[in-house]
Amino acid sequence: MSLQASPVSCRYGHMVWREQNSKTSQGGFTLIEVIGVLSIMAILASVIAPSVLDDVKRARQDKESLTLEGLSRYLQDYIIDNQRIPTRTTADWTSSIASQGTLPEARIEFNERGFRRGYYVDPQFLTGTDTAFPGYTQTVGLAAKPVSPRIMLVSLLTANAPSAPTSSTAFNAIWDQSAAATLVESPDIKIERINLRNIFHRVILTNEHTSQPAYQLESGSMNSLPVAAGGVDGLATRYLIDRTRVNLLSDPFPSGNLNQVVMIAGPTNYTYRNNGSEWVWEKP
Repeated sequence: MSLQASPVSCRYGHMVWREQNSKTSQGGFTLIEVIGVLSIMAILASVIAPSVLDDVKRARQDKESLTLEGLSRYLQDYIIDNQRIPTRTTADWTSSIASQGTLPEARIEFNERGFRRGYYVDPQFLTGTDTAFPGYTQTVGLAAKPVSPRIMLVSLLTANAPSAPTSSTAFNAIWDQSAAATLVESPDIKIERINLRNIFHRVILTNEHTSQPAYQLESGSMNSLPVAAGGVDGLATRYLIDRTRVNLLSDPFPSGNLNQVVMIAGPTNYTYRNNGSEWVWEKP
């Protein structure tokens, strides 16, 4: 605290001096005190600011991981509910996911940083040959098990997702994060893997009759089965998406009556045979 003297008059005409507290009289802080406070604030800011920014960044990264998990669930629900796997067209896969959840298509296509997400489908999804995935809509079922039914949802928090790999080798490298991967996971690069292998179930339909019964998936068209001939039963093997409703119809095709309705929840077999009084569909 600094002291200074100020003159005052007295009744005898002489000047006297009175000490004053300059801090009190001025009602503020000295320059040195202000500089000290600002220095402390600058030090605190330099320590706290990076920590706050890191926390915000980590929160954004964690949120994007959770968002991709949610989009994955919506996509799988869509596939099961509609017996359809979206094409690689942006408008198709984003609208398909949007139909199952509450996010608009734009929020599915772009992450919160405004960068476009990627929808990668294994080029050997259906067959052992690299092919641009055309999408899949179940009508009669697949005659062969899908080779590699895998999809990846990709999101970068610093740029748009790169173009999808065009070969199964490149797709596998990203999926497995091998040394050849062109996209390496990090806090800012998120990859959600979706393996659809378990949603395809093998269904074997056997026909012991020389006439043709039929099957129908959901409300689609009826499909006849091969007839028994030369002591060999007619046989059809199909790979169907989980929860598909199968209508099993009696012969003759196409005018047979509905005999049984089956909800597919796993591998199963049904045989069209004579139970002693009539021809019916039964589990062997």
